[in-house]
Amino acid sequence: MVRTNKPVIAGWLDIVAGIIWLFFVVLLILILIGFSVGFGTPSGVTQGRLWLVSITFALPGILAIAGGLFSIRRRNWMLALIGSICVVPLGLGIIAVVLLAQSRNAFN
Repeated sequence: MVRTNKPVIAGWLDIVAGIIWLFFVVLLILILIGFSVGFGTPSGVTQGRLWLVSITFALPGILAIAGGLFSIRRRNWMLALIGSICVVPLGLGIIAVVLLAQSRNAFN
């Protein structure tokens, strides 16, 4: 087993990107709540859609944080890679994917 710091660096990049992702999701939710309240009292359908949007957009951030933890612990390379791929749109995920691809042999 090869010991490199690449999985640890990729893990921290995933965690930071996941936190940034979740911050923007919370901001989006607050904006959507503001719009729905601004147009009147939100109905049950509007609240249901808001929860669906919230969970759908929060999932990549949660997966990125989980993948970062797997990467730091050097467990389950595939889940660490999936977590990195989830935050590729932020840019940090690209670096994390490259580092994880180079350090495949460092995982158990």
